[in-house]
Amino acid sequence: MANTLELACANLDNLLCLEIQGAALPYGVKTGLYDAAREAEGRPLTLAAAELLDRPPSSIGIVTGAAVPDHMPAGENDGPLGSVILAEALVQLGHRVTIYTDPPAAPPIESLVKFRSFDAACVHLGLHDIEQQDSIVHDLDMAIGVERHGGNPKGNLYGVTGLPRHAFRSNVDHLFTSMTRMGKATLGVGDGGNEVGFGKVYDVLCERMPEFNLKETTECGEGIFTIIPADALVVGTSSNIGCYGIVAALALKFENAELCHTADSERALVAEGVKLGLTDGGSGQIIEAIDGVPVADNAAVVYLMEAVVRRALAGPGDRGF
Repeated sequence: MANTLELACANLDNLLCLEIQGAALPYGVKTGLYDAAREAEGRPLTLAAAELLDRPPSSIGIVTGAAVPDHMPAGENDGPLGSVILAEALVQLGHRVTIYTDPPAAPPIESLVKFRSFDAACVHLGLHDIEQQDSIVHDLDMAIGVERHGGNPKGNLYGVTGLPRHAFRSNVDHLFTSMTRMGKATLGVGDGGNEVGFGKVYDVLCERMPEFNLKETTECGEGIFTIIPADALVVGTSSNIGCYGIVAALALKFENAELCHTADSERALVAEGVKLGLTDGGSGQIIEAIDGVPVADNAAVVYLMEAVVRRALAGPGDRGF
């Protein structure tokens, strides 16, 4: 299964970073981010994530949520949707999962967990609350950042348009750097270079992709790229797609196709997110799209991920002639 696993995860990686994001988001960034991460990892990104998550029952925290006052008051749908699907798979594998987010983004996430009918606590983060983060680090065996901004060289948080987020979104750099310092595992899932985990390839991104760092736009002049690394980094067209790729890789790793997210579930999940007021970050509207990608396109990618898993787990066959 070893060679099959790596090949299948390489196929999953091929589906992760399609440049199909909305026109309001930069084109070409996904490919550059993926190439840098893949070179640094030396193997498929989904495989690295699945192997990091192949552990005895553990306490795993997922940090997500990106609310913007007056624009995305309940948060965007990229991050929470993928986090919930990833959390559900991890619970099925025997882990205890806690989701951490800022207070404005919490109600939709709590509702999505109920919608999916599994158990995971949702903890509200205090704004830059270091004492709380120390307590979280103590409680966790592993931390995962999903579409969660990491600080730039000056510790500031920026969106992909270069606008600041640190005034209203908790900076969790201390949480992730403390996990690393204590020898605890970390995983980052992102799509813009400004999320926790991309510090693993910070120097490469600055050298190869300065036009996407927006140094001239950011108030502090240090750009949007984060310096906060993670043990494993998964890049996606959206962070949701990144999470779905990880779940598919876990299905391969544990030889259980039932773990996979499905196209039907994706359509239902996105529709539920609309009911809960989650915003499409690609358009700024509460619609059935993620980072400007219509739900039908996302569901198609999910379907192909499931197809990769089904084929890899089927083993060899005989057509009879």
